[in-house]
Amino acid sequence: MNNKVFASALLAGFTAIALADPMPPPAIYNQGPASPLVASTDISAAERAAYALLEGVMQMAEVRISTTSCSLSSGTSEIYIFSDGSNNKPDYNIVTVVSPGSIFTLRATSQPFDSFKGQQIIVNQKGIGGLNQVPILNYHAYVSYNAKGTVMEMDSSIQVMGNSGRFNTINGKVIKDFNLVNDTSTGLPYIFDWGVQSISKQGFPIHQYWQRSKVIRDDSVAGRTVFVKDRTSGPTSCRIVLDTHDYNNQDFFYQTGTLNISTSTPGSPVDEFNF
Repeated sequence: MNNKVFASALLAGFTAIALADPMPPPAIYNQGPASPLVASTDISAAERAAYALLEGVMQMAEVRISTTSCSLSSGTSEIYIFSDGSNNKPDYNIVTVVSPGSIFTLRATSQPFDSFKGQQIIVNQKGIGGLNQVPILNYHAYVSYNAKGTVMEMDSSIQVMGNSGRFNTINGKVIKDFNLVNDTSTGLPYIFDWGVQSISKQGFPIHQYWQRSKVIRDDSVAGRTVFVKDRTSGPTSCRIVLDTHDYNNQDFFYQTGTLNISTSTPGSPVDEFNF
């Protein structure tokens, strides 16, 4: 193909993309915002701590990917999480991830809940750890929920061993919405979330992820929690899937499962959501 033909084909592709409709919002927003003034998810204290911890796990995976590559990060790790949402008791809100040759632990310190403002949670790494043999340390995050449990924001920082043998500082920003939806076919209530995240280095964004999750509590069925992130800005496609199961009730969140990293594309099906 000569340069003129290639340029024409490339321009035609860009024109087709430019004329296409932008990606639509999730269906739940079709009629307007899922307003925190009129909707509530009833997310418990245990769930708020658990989701903060699990989001921290996802970010640990993201920095591992950013410092090497998606293909070199691919594989499955084991997750163990317990939280009861106790205020100022990080040993009661904890997650551990075991990967080949590495282990790391995060703990959440919940601040008192304010019925008007919401709740803040601080997540810190316990000791030095790593993921798939890449050292990671000093993970620290501030998490904020609104009072209705429909919006979560998170700002984090972490140090990861780079290819140069030195630790690099990576920052992360997350914002997501939670929505409680009753499935008319099963009669079961699900919590869904949708959002985006970026990670930055030296103050500049380097990757962006599309985030969504699906949760069911252990109300007559086994509880299950699935978080999925697809990289939408970065060198290659990369998907992170966190899938845990067992207990999620008003008293505590206690689940085990897996963290999987793959080179799946954003448009490929998510089999883990089929529950």
